[in-house]
Formats: sequence, C-alpha cells, structure tokens
Amino acid sequence: MMTHCGAVSGPPVPSAPDLSPEALRRYGALTRSFAINDIRTRYVGSLMGFFWAVVQPLLELGTYTFVFTVILLVRFEEHYDTWTNALYLFCGMVAWLSVSETLSRSVNVVRENAHLIKKLRFPPSVLCSYLVLSEGFSALVRFGLLFAAALLLGQGLSLHCLLFLPVLAVQMLFTLGLAMLLATTQVYFKDTQHLLGPALMIWMFITPIFYPASLFPKQFSPLLMLNPLSHLIGIYRELVLNHVFPQWGSLVIFTTMAVTTFLLGAITFHRHSRRFPDLV
Repeated sequence: MMTHCGAVSGPPVPSAPDLSPEALRRYGALTRSFAINDIRTRYVGSLMGFFWAVVQPLLELGTYTFVFTVILLVRFEEHYDTWTNALYLFCGMVAWLSVSETLSRSVNVVRENAHLIKKLRFPPSVLCSYLVLSEGFSALVRFGLLFAAALLLGQGLSLHCLLFLPVLAVQMLFTLGLAMLLATTQVYFKDTQHLLGPALMIWMFITPIFYPASLFPKQFSPLLMLNPLSHLIGIYRELVLNHVFPQWGSLVIFTTMAVTTFLLGAITFHRHSRRFPDLV
C-alpha cells in the first residue's frame, strides 16, 4: 500500500543490535543483576528454595533408582551395582533438570514481564539470558552433589571432570537459543506453554537418562543421534564417571547443534522483539 509520500509501508524492520563494548557491558551488568536477584529470591533465606535445589533432585533420584534399577532391573553395565547405576541416573538428571527447568521458566517470561517490555530502552533478551544464568547456578549446585556422591559412592574423580565447565557453557548457549524461540512463540501463540509440558515429557523418555543408550531400538537410532541431550548426557558421564575424554563425534555434534540453535533463537527473538510491546 502506498502512503501519501509515495513510499511503500510495511512492518518495521528491526535495527541491528548494538554490539559496542559499552552496550555489551550494560547488557552484561543488567543480566547479572537480574540473575543475582533471582538466585537470592529463590535460595537466600528460604528453606524451600534450598529444598527444591538440593533435596528434590535427591528425592527424584531415589525414586527413579528404585523404579528402574530395583524393580525394572535396568543396568547401564552388567557389572554395575545399585550405587553406580544411581550415579549414572543422577548425572543424566543433572543435565536434564538444567535444560527442562530453564525452558519451563522461559516460555512465558516475556508476557510475565510486560511492564519491562513496554519500557523504551529495556533489552528484552535480558529476560531469557538471566534465567539461563540463574539455572546455570542451580546446575553448579547439582554438579557439586554429583561430585560428592562420586567421591563417596563411586570411583572418585579425575581431572577430566574439570572439563564439565566448558561443556556447561555450551549447554547454556543451547538452552538460551531454545528459550528465546519458546518465549517468542508464546507471545504469538498462548498455548505454547501448555504444549511444552507434554513435549518435555516425551523428550525426557526418548533421552537415555534412565536407561543406557544401548537399549534404544536400532530402528530409531537416527532419533537418538539427532537428540542433542543424548550427546550432552553422554559427554557428562564420560567426564565425571568414566574418567575419559568424550568421543569427538558427540562433542562436534552437540556443539554444532548448540551454536545453530542459539543463532536461530537470537535472530528470531531480535526480529520479533519490536512487536512485543504491542502484543503483551
């Protein structure tokens, strides 16, 4: 449609993000501030916050260990005892909880913070970034529990476990991309948050968390290969429990998926962020 000036009207084209050092410093400071406030709200001075961060995963671990290793007699290796199987379960749960809880919290983060979105100079991507950073702290707490359990109940730790930090950083990049995609989708389709729960449940059970990857049906092996969390959990188990360097294939596949997902999420979020104030 032509305007009175003869120009073609259309949706506003988002400007390129400001990547100057000063802008990045402001963005980082704001993200850290939000993340620290979220951590304090959840954990500092709150017994329930500590409960959900530490005790709940242990309760879930006990439940899944009893069901899968005692009742169903699932073994990650034939010679593993109950405690070793429990460690393998817990290692998978640490990665899964970190990803799933971030996605569950981020899906509605734009709508829940409409008062901030409507402010002219507030960068919306801070909302997804601070949630990923806050859940990264929770992941560190759970990894601390895993390391303590490995020392007490398993075969101890090796220097390989130190490599979990760069892997966690790549995991957070992957989760941030997914979080931005979900948050953007939720702005347009309010049912996204209701569909996420069943989707996460399906994703959890097709990921080798509670069973070894060798039990996955051969005819569905491409599904296992394309599942980023199957690679991520395998990497963590190799580093922390098997004391070996992960397979290069898994590292390359997961890193490629993480970077691709992040770029897709960041581009999508930025392209639509200018419409958020009108839609929330």
